[in-house]
Amino acid sequence: MITSSILPKISTPFKSGDIIENRYTLIEQISAGSYGTIFEAFHKNRTSTQHVAIKFENTIHKSPKLPNEIFVLQALTDHKHFARFFQQGINNMHKFVAMELLGPCLIDLVNRKKTQQFCLHSLLKLGVQSIEALQALHKAGFVHRDINPSNFVIGCTVETSSKIYLIDFGLCKKLNVKDGIVVMPSMKGSFRGTIKYASINAHLKKELGRNDDLMSLIYIFVELYTGSIPWGNINDTDEVLRLKEHYQGGNLLANMPPELMQFERHILSLNYTTEPDYQLLTSILDAADEKHQKIRKTT
Repeated sequence: MITSSILPKISTPFKSGDIIENRYTLIEQISAGSYGTIFEAFHKNRTSTQHVAIKFENTIHKSPKLPNEIFVLQALTDHKHFARFFQQGINNMHKFVAMELLGPCLIDLVNRKKTQQFCLHSLLKLGVQSIEALQALHKAGFVHRDINPSNFVIGCTVETSSKIYLIDFGLCKKLNVKDGIVVMPSMKGSFRGTIKYASINAHLKKELGRNDDLMSLIYIFVELYTGSIPWGNINDTDEVLRLKEHYQGGNLLANMPPELMQFERHILSLNYTTEPDYQLLTSILDAADEKHQKIRKTT
């Protein structure tokens, strides 16, 4: 079974049945972590009932993440790979954001399968959508800095059940831009992300760029297709870094379609300032899928 990083749960003053802003009725808590809690809720008006997600964060949190999340959500609310933003406010000493209710994440989906792996066709299709989501985020001027399979989810309706959404923008950061050009940051960064999926640059505490989001995506592809990743059960960050450096440059992709080698080579050719060729990356995945489908038809 593929597992996500478990965050320590925190207590919340909210419970099922509570009404927020005289508008949203909380149904049940669907997620909780060190930064806050998420509830499913419904908003009933004269003509319809709309189910939403409401994320809460204590206003006295030492390192608040929700204002950052709201900022990104508002910037991308009209994009197909991002949840719609509805409202923000403060209730019971907690800042909250109401947004589109979405479905399960990639970890939940893969663990429902007997093999606990995605077939190649499914992986490549969700990969294309994931790149589209990252391209939109990057175009808006943000780096996610915590790309992992828990932060890619599908929609919760029949119409959106095959659509990938990117979520959780608490660690997002604006690209360092001067006079309209992305430039190298002058300050060294600190570790950001999830150890299993963080790029080598994250381990080296470099400021993370668009290339780092995409490198995390490669780690996700390998794990979801093969069922594991070499450092998946290791908690020592130095050993994880050593293994990532060892497997970089093709070794990690030995059991993946050969086209993914070109995918990795392109990402390794990038640095903080260079813009990824998203069209190239999606075309690589499309070509791998087309080749795979032809092989299936002849066997």
